[in-house]
Amino acid sequence: MRFRGPILVALAIAFAGCEQSTGPTLDAVDDASLAQFAEQVSEASDVRLPSLGALLRASREAIHATDEGNTTAVRYFHAARRFAMAAEDSLEAGNEDAARRLSNRSYGHTLQGIMAALGPDVAAEAVAGSAAGLARIQGHLDGRDVSERIAAQVARIAERVATAEAKLDAGEAIAALHHALAAAEALRHLSPRYVAGKWIHHAVRSLRAGIQAVGDAPTEEEAQALRRARRLLNVAKHELEAGHPRRAVEAAARSVQLSAGVIRGRSTDSG
Repeated sequence: MRFRGPILVALAIAFAGCEQSTGPTLDAVDDASLAQFAEQVSEASDVRLPSLGALLRASREAIHATDEGNTTAVRYFHAARRFAMAAEDSLEAGNEDAARRLSNRSYGHTLQGIMAALGPDVAAEAVAGSAAGLARIQGHLDGRDVSERIAAQVARIAERVATAEAKLDAGEAIAALHHALAAAEALRHLSPRYVAGKWIHHAVRSLRAGIQAVGDAPTEEEAQALRRARRLLNVAKHELEAGHPRRAVEAAARSVQLSAGVIRGRSTDSG
């Protein structure tokens, strides 16, 4: 299937029964070559794909930079930590539906905290970064032979970016930020093992920072959160070694969520 830019991607999906190339050509794009290019886009300084981890670090720095702290952001981040812990409790109890709802609430409060800490412009910057990443991928694929699956992946990312832009235009900054982050993560997922490796690295750093933050006097909740974060990190490493990068990402992301909650709690507690 010949890729013809953002408009024809949707048409390519609609004509799912069209004839595919019977062999490799010089301008064909396979999973490996796309993954390699996606890694370059993920690291490109002129694209600036948004990431939740980077936004959380920026939020923490912004809170520290104020004399009295940002009480609104702190309140959201503390709530996010509580919901994240409750989600893990539900998972351990075997209630996946409740865990998913609680995790979503934690994520929602995290986005609210980011917005409160960094201001409304953060949503516009995130949307612009995701749109730039998508444009770079589409430019790379334009006029080249791609599989229907790759075309469908890019089409779904384009839909995410379009939704983010529409939400931003409608003044729904939180929703715009969510869709921009989702689009950026989907762009990175064009290279699943790369994403898993980055998340595991992030989880290792977050766990170390969490342990350092509590020192020799963690609260019972902090100690439990860090134990769970370590266990999930080990799960992520095992899943990646077993050839399951997406499972590795899921486990590593949960590990980061727990460690980051401890770090934010320590850095934003007033006493």
